[in-house]
Amino acid sequence: MFSQKKINPCRPGYGASCAFCCGSHNYILSPEKIEEIFENRGLVGSLKLMTMHPEESTDQKLVRDGMQCPHIGISPSEPGIVCCLSYMDDDRPPAFKSFFSGTCKNFYCAAWSELSERQILFAAELTGDWYYYSLLINCTDILSELCSDYEKPRDVPRNIFKELKLELVKKLNEDDLI
Repeated sequence: MFSQKKINPCRPGYGASCAFCCGSHNYILSPEKIEEIFENRGLVGSLKLMTMHPEESTDQKLVRDGMQCPHIGISPSEPGIVCCLSYMDDDRPPAFKSFFSGTCKNFYCAAWSELSERQILFAAELTGDWYYYSLLINCTDILSELCSDYEKPRDVPRNIFKELKLELVKKLNEDDLI
């Protein structure tokens, strides 16, 4: 099923990206503050983060037992796109290599198995970012309803999109989406 996908839900295009499984949203901070942390990590470079194991946290967590990987950031070469800053680094320490091989490399969220390529692209084009895109593809019922109500993302009225964003943040904070 996963190998048949032509669209990578983590990086589908349209300025959207997702690192939800790595804890990109597991902060008690505003999206802007989280993005600032991620941008600073990209500027510092991944080698300075290598002393931390991916399960260690850097800030107060929304969900105490949830992931908050310190290797997630925004690469200066791809503004606005969240990614693993250490993914392509061959000099990862043994602890990271073990974690990466056992967890990161083998993890697939529900977007990989439950969402169609149309739904993934619809969410990416509608949101065009890492924050709301990640929330939307992890609320498959809401995304399915949007796709059945609107043929194209541009058909979604602004007021509905604004309400959608509020609903997604509410679900994140109340329903333990993480």
